[in-house]
Amino acid sequence: MRARAVTAALALLLAGCSAPTGAPQEERAAPLVLPYGYADPGSEATPIEACETAEGRLEFDPRRTLNPAALGRDAAGAPVGPTLDEIRRDGLVVGVSQTTPLLSRRNQVTGEMEGYELDIIHRIATELFGPGFAPGDPRLRLVTMPTGSRLLALRTGKNDAARKADPKLAEVPEVHMVLADVTLTCGRVYTHDVMYSAPYLTTNAGLLTRTGAERRSSLADLSGRKVCAASATTSIADLLALRPSTGILPVSVPDSSECLMLLQRGLVDAIYTDFPILQGLQLQDPGTTLVDLRGQGGGQAGVAMSKDHPDLIRFVNGVLERMRADGSLAASRDRWFVDEVRAAGLDVPGPPLDLPPVTYAD
Repeated sequence: MRARAVTAALALLLAGCSAPTGAPQEERAAPLVLPYGYADPGSEATPIEACETAEGRLEFDPRRTLNPAALGRDAAGAPVGPTLDEIRRDGLVVGVSQTTPLLSRRNQVTGEMEGYELDIIHRIATELFGPGFAPGDPRLRLVTMPTGSRLLALRTGKNDAARKADPKLAEVPEVHMVLADVTLTCGRVYTHDVMYSAPYLTTNAGLLTRTGAERRSSLADLSGRKVCAASATTSIADLLALRPSTGILPVSVPDSSECLMLLQRGLVDAIYTDFPILQGLQLQDPGTTLVDLRGQGGGQAGVAMSKDHPDLIRFVNGVLERMRADGSLAASRDRWFVDEVRAAGLDVPGPPLDLPPVTYAD
């Protein structure tokens, strides 16, 4: 009896061994999805011939702005002007970034937008609408927009012509001003009829790499490697200009925050842009290493407005003058770029760069 059981078990074992096996599984990788607008190599900046001549640089000088002392006032001393009147009636619309922590982002706990640029916007709105204004007031509307197309949102003659020539731009919303780390450049004045406020931030460039990767402290250390920057920015223009001397491979995306996703997935080796933007990206991903390229790149950031709205430009410059004078501008800058960074346990950078003197055109 026992012998028959053993024989049956052996038969079952042999049958199992000879059972047909399934077809070998084909190895598959997840499809590579790149951000819309990803460009490799990075998008070439359109050369502005007017900015290559002394006469053109003078005519389209981005540092010339309007003196707030010349702003019109009513009998009660309140500032007046056609754009200011329109804003008081219909509300203030401001273009911002939602993806640059420390400068401008939505707090996931409170749901409110916050950052250095939001402090400036709230001061502008408070002085414009009066002491009854508070965060969340419907008279202030914030419109988030990608880095590359933010200046097209200003209501200017050249932007209107661009919208008519390209139907795809019809969906770009109109705003009264843009506060999104917009660097002052001659090319933007020429291309978009922009006039800037006095600068509210001075920056230099930086490099963000993955912690644990080979240490790289300059662009020259990244020869043969991909370096990401947002399209239509001074940062991608820097990378393209430095490509022959450094051997780097610039790639571009519409928004700086998309560079972080590419870095995390190992699709680029570094991000190059303004240091304050990189501080915010490192806050999002502490598994990165930030290098301060002090003295390189960057520039001055100002509030971008239409040159056809001189009363608004003078009003904003008056607000910035008072913020410089009462110390609130410096206090806000230190809160976000020093205190917040220290509280997050990240490397505390050197002292923030000072603001340059203001040059009024009148």
